[in-house]
Amino acid sequence: MKKVSREFNIRGIKDLEQLKKVTNEFNIDYPVSEDVSILAEPVKLASGKVIPNSMGIHPLEGFDGTEEGAPSEYVFRRYERYARGGAGLIWYESISICEEGRCNPLQMIIKKETVPELKRLVDRSNAAAVEEFGRRPYNVLQLTHSGRRSVDKNWKSTPLAITENPYMDDHTSMDGQKGELQIATDEQIELIIQQFIDGAVLAAEAGFDSVDVKVCHEYILRELLSAFTRPGKFGGSFENRTRALFDIIHGIRKKLGNSIDICVRLNAYDCIPYPYGWGMVKEEGVMKPDLEEPIKLCRMLVEEGVDLINLSTMMPRYSPYGTGLLAEHNDEDIRPFTGVYNLLKATRDIKAAVPGGVFMCTGLTWLDRFGANVGAGGKKEGWWDIAGFGRQGFAYPDFARDILEKGKLDRNKVCITCDKCYDLIQIGHTRTGCVARDHEVYLPMYRQYVQNK
Repeated sequence: MKKVSREFNIRGIKDLEQLKKVTNEFNIDYPVSEDVSILAEPVKLASGKVIPNSMGIHPLEGFDGTEEGAPSEYVFRRYERYARGGAGLIWYESISICEEGRCNPLQMIIKKETVPELKRLVDRSNAAAVEEFGRRPYNVLQLTHSGRRSVDKNWKSTPLAITENPYMDDHTSMDGQKGELQIATDEQIELIIQQFIDGAVLAAEAGFDSVDVKVCHEYILRELLSAFTRPGKFGGSFENRTRALFDIIHGIRKKLGNSIDICVRLNAYDCIPYPYGWGMVKEEGVMKPDLEEPIKLCRMLVEEGVDLINLSTMMPRYSPYGTGLLAEHNDEDIRPFTGVYNLLKATRDIKAAVPGGVFMCTGLTWLDRFGANVGAGGKKEGWWDIAGFGRQGFAYPDFARDILEKGKLDRNKVCITCDKCYDLIQIGHTRTGCVARDHEVYLPMYRQYVQNK
């Protein structure tokens, strides 16, 4: 992954006042609060279920399941550490709904054969949280099909796309490969819809509180949202582009009723221009967000009882202005603190327009130890309901405990956004975790699979 060009040295900032002063120079106005105690507040969902505090861990893959698609001991270790770390919401990493939908050869797969181990994973994590805090977290399982990011068991790119896309077709896998693009037929999309529904049934058997119908990043349901150029019932109009998502939701409800919650992780915008990007101004080639359709979709989701919405984008570091996603491809500067601010601001704007929605933000890990202060400030000011942390969990699985008990994050424990976790995936084709903070496990892997490659 290309290294980013940080606007300022956040590790050198001493306090919140200096943070405000420095960020103002870049027209960045993060919401901040010295007092982070608001993050201890529980969050009630429309289903009546309660998230025990206002902090969540995003779905972040370890690329470390078994070849058969079950959780490995690395997976068990990761989620037990999360559970003991205190976050009220644990959003379990994306699990493929079928073999051909994996984005890496060790991604977990939800199928009858893996349900017993998935249930053991949830039970073990819950028991760890109960032992530490006297309560368990709210557990979400993210269901996915990787679409144009799919690979086979040898890491060969096998992309299944919704449309051709000149902004994305030059690379179809995480390591930059370009596979032979296959455009999904309507029949293939209908099969994928059924596989999502079947996956939700199995997730309920495994004991999850909710399933996430994944509509973010570069995966297949997100691509359907931007299928402006696709003919037929899954392309063109807003109704057609959202058809698969609502068919999945209705299918899950028909099978399970209200016995399991449904939520989504959704791109607020795509950082690539219309007619190939979602949530962007409908002027060809223009890099500028337009939240009209994302707001409309979120309102419809809440009306369907899907009130928990985790807003993301292709990557939080990407700004929806300038070159966006293309900065990664064209080796241009990526300004992460501006990109994160744009995403947090979009979360604020969407939440304000969608009464009844429970929104989780993305991007706080970039803000170093001040992520706690911005997470609390955003909740106080109504930007979001749940402060979400992604790679922070890899580096600092007990971040929530420190926020709850110490009122701050420890600068010597936070993620330093060095991207070595991604190097393990992209260069090493191996399991991933925090090389800097969890070095006993992942530094030997980094040396073997990245430095020696």
